[in-house]
Amino acid sequence: MRCSSKSFKGWCWTLTFSGLVIDRRPKILVLFEIPAYKKTKMVDFLVDSGSIFSAITEKEASIMGIDCDLLPYSKREAVGFGGLFKTKMINRPVNLTFKSNKAEHTIKCSSFTVICSPPNISKEDREKLLRYTPNVLGMDILRRFKTTINKNKVELTLV
Repeated sequence: MRCSSKSFKGWCWTLTFSGLVIDRRPKILVLFEIPAYKKTKMVDFLVDSGSIFSAITEKEASIMGIDCDLLPYSKREAVGFGGLFKTKMINRPVNLTFKSNKAEHTIKCSSFTVICSPPNISKEDREKLLRYTPNVLGMDILRRFKTTINKNKVELTLV
């Protein structure tokens, strides 16, 4: 048997990382680390196969102690319910560590997108955006996994 997963002395197992589906939203907890900033936090990500790229929110970055005003704007725009808006970038390497009972797997990213509220937004709309915008795992990360979602659970299996 050919094994593309972890193997040891002829035994083969597949690395699968599990999350929950809450209110019809598949989510998974991932260790998010920015070594250059010495910042580490468990981040709850929405598994979104319709998103091209992954991103954390301005709120999540602020909780980690990152000043989003100091981050550079990204060249790409994000599309949301409010239309197109600019994003910012953490221009430092970021590690995403997926953990299971058996093992863990780290994906290294050269940078990471931060979804920030537009500067010309009202205070009420800004509060709504910060409250309801999820951290997103998009296809830039999900393409490395086989993604399975059922009524109660999401599973990411390393391929």
